Amino acid sequence: MTTSQPVDSGAEIARLDALAADFRRRLEFDPGVVYPAHAECLWQLGNLRITHGDAEAGLLAISEAIGLYRAIAQVQPESYAVQLASLLNSQSNLLAEAAHMEEARAVGLNAVEHARQAMDRRPDQARFVLVSSLINLAGLKMRGGDTAGTVEELSQAVDVFRAGGEAGQPFLGSMVEALHRAAMAFSEVGLWSEAIETRRLLIGLFGEAPPAAVVQLLTLTLQQASVALAGAGQADRALAHAGEAVDLARLLFEADATAHRLALAQAVGNLAGRCHDAGRLKEGLDRSLEAVDLFHEAVSQDPVHAVPSLIITLDSMASILGALGLPEQAATVREQRIQLQETLDIIAPRSEAG
Repeated sequence: MTTSQPVDSGAEIARLDALAADFRRRLEFDPGVVYPAHAECLWQLGNLRITHGDAEAGLLAISEAIGLYRAIAQVQPESYAVQLASLLNSQSNLLAEAAHMEEARAVGLNAVEHARQAMDRRPDQARFVLVSSLINLAGLKMRGGDTAGTVEELSQAVDVFRAGGEAGQPFLGSMVEALHRAAMAFSEVGLWSEAIETRRLLIGLFGEAPPAAVVQLLTLTLQQASVALAGAGQADRALAHAGEAVDLARLLFEADATAHRLALAQAVGNLAGRCHDAGRLKEGLDRSLEAVDLFHEAVSQDPVHAVPSLIITLDSMASILGALGLPEQAATVREQRIQLQETLDIIAPRSEAG
C-alpha cells in the first residue's frame, strides 16, 4: 500500500512560476492565442502565494489570471462565462481579506454583472453563483457602512434564490446563515429597521410555510427593537414593533401551545411595557394580566427562563397600576415581584450547577 506524499508548497510555487513564465513566452510569439491552462496556472499560483503570506504577489497573479479568463470567456462564453463570474467573486473575497476594500467592492459588483449575464445562457449553473456574489457584495457594502445597499443586495439574493425552486435546496443552509449573520450584525449596532427587514428576508426564503424557528427569530428581533426604541424615546415605533411581535407569537402559540407558551408570554409582557411607555395604561394593564396568566403556566415547564421575564412584567404591571391611581394593588404586585426574585436567586444557581 502506497501513501501519497505531502506537496512541497515551495516547490509547487516554483513549478507554477516556471510554467507561467513559459506561457508568457508563448504569448509573446503568438499574442492571439490564450491557453486556459495558463489562466489556471496563474490562479493556483496566486492562491498559493497568498496562503504562504505573500498577499500582494498573490493578488497580482490572481489579477493576471482573471485577465486571461476574461479573454477566454469572450471567445467561449458558453463554457467560461459562469466560471468567470465565480472567479471574480472569489477574487473580491481575496481582495477584502487583504484590506483592499474599494477594489474588492468594484470586483464584487463586476462579479454580479457577469453572473447576471451568464443567467441568460446557463441559468441553472449561474443562479447560485449570482446568489453568492450578491451576498458577498452585501457583506462588502455592510463593511463600508452602506446599510441600505446591504439590505437591497440581500433582497435580490433571496429573489434569485427562490426563483430556483427545488434546485436551491442544497444552498438553503448557506442562505440562512448569511441572512442570520447580517441580522445579528445590524442588531448589534442598533440598526433595527435593517435587522427586522433582514429577518423578514430570512422568512421569505421559505415561501408560505416558514419554520417556527425563523418566525421566532423575527419575533425576538421585533421585541429587542421595541425595547431599544422605547429607551430612545420612540414610544410609537416601539409599540408597533411590540404589537407585531405579539401577533407572530400568537400564530406560533396557536400551532403549538406547549412549545410557544413562554415566547407568547414574553411577547405579551413586552407589549404591556410598551403600552405603558406610550401612555396606553388600560391596554397595558390588560396585556400584563394576560402575560402573567401565561407565565404562571410556563413557570412549571421552564422556571429559569420564565421567572426573570415574569419579574419584568410585574414591574410593568406595578408601574401601570400606580399610574392608574391604584397604589395598594401596585404594592401587592411589587411584593409578589420581591418573592419571585428571592425564588429566582435560589433556583438559578441550582440550574447552572446542573
